[in-house]
Amino acid sequence: MVKENKVMKLSNRQLRGSQLDLSMTSMIDVVFLLLIFFIVTTTFVRPEREIASAIKVNEKRTATDDSNLEPAIVDVVRQRAQVVFRIGAVRTNDLDEVKKLLEGFENKSEGAFVRVADDVPYEAAAQAIGACHASGFESVSYLPLD
Repeated sequence: MVKENKVMKLSNRQLRGSQLDLSMTSMIDVVFLLLIFFIVTTTFVRPEREIASAIKVNEKRTATDDSNLEPAIVDVVRQRAQVVFRIGAVRTNDLDEVKKLLEGFENKSEGAFVRVADDVPYEAAAQAIGACHASGFESVSYLPLD
């Protein structure tokens, strides 16, 4: 018996130069959908150099326009067992006196500074900040005292 080698032919196409045809319409649709998606979801952020700074210097102001008034600085320190508030050369531990002294400042739009020593309780620092707000200062900055 002789066995015959039979080869099964799976394709009717001939191997000579056959080309695969792709439909470009669906490819273009996908590209446009992706383009629209990226355009819609993109957020446009201004470059950092174009953002106005909060501390930008006004070029129109001259040296004569600057206020010659001293800023309101309240130092909160501990002397012996008491908390003392210093405003310039005045030392007191009475919050009402602190408020009266702060009301005498004319440059309230420039804000006040509360400098607090490390050993002072938080309550005293909060009282000093509250006294500044109560006397009319728009902004109060908290600073550690060196």
